[in-house]
Amino acid sequence: MEQSPLSQASDDRLLDMLFAGEEIEEEIELEGARIAVTSHRLLAFMPEGGERRFDHEDRPNVLDARVQAAGKPDYLSWSVRSFVYGLLLVGCGYLLNSSGLLTNLDGTTSTDGGVILGLQQMVGMMVSAFTLLTSVLLPVGGVLLLAAAVFGALYVTTRSEELIIERAGRDPIRVPVDGDEAKDAARRIRAAVGTSSKPSAD
Repeated sequence: MEQSPLSQASDDRLLDMLFAGEEIEEEIELEGARIAVTSHRLLAFMPEGGERRFDHEDRPNVLDARVQAAGKPDYLSWSVRSFVYGLLLVGCGYLLNSSGLLTNLDGTTSTDGGVILGLQQMVGMMVSAFTLLTSVLLPVGGVLLLAAAVFGALYVTTRSEELIIERAGRDPIRVPVDGDEAKDAARRIRAAVGTSSKPSAD
């Protein structure tokens, strides 16, 4: 049976990466990725993994392997920020409208001649400024809330599963995976490296 280009490339690189006396004990092939547990290390080949296509860790430093749902973090961040800012703007605009502040200020401009002309002009400018501000806050806040919903939907639709290999003192190795094979791969990695952790997700 002919090997896939990924398998062949991984095999070639495995041979190049092995230390003297290092032996492969477990090989796990996933869709678009390949993981090998050797007598010394864990090696992960991810040609379609994005930022990092190859990673490795010494076996004693491998703490856990589990499957985790993940989406594009930028979408989630933009959704949360848009929601918070939109809520603040809509809230401020609603308070200005419902508090009667603009009506009260406007009423002071029509007082008798005892009010200084300069003060009347200043109050009139404040009323105009607050009115303009209110007319801007509500629609901009509404747009931001709509954007939050859009970014939230994009985050949900781009969610996928990742095989997370936890390691001591460093960020985990993240392998994009699909389907039940990911859970089986996590179990095989934990068994191969000897970790006793058993995540509830598996």
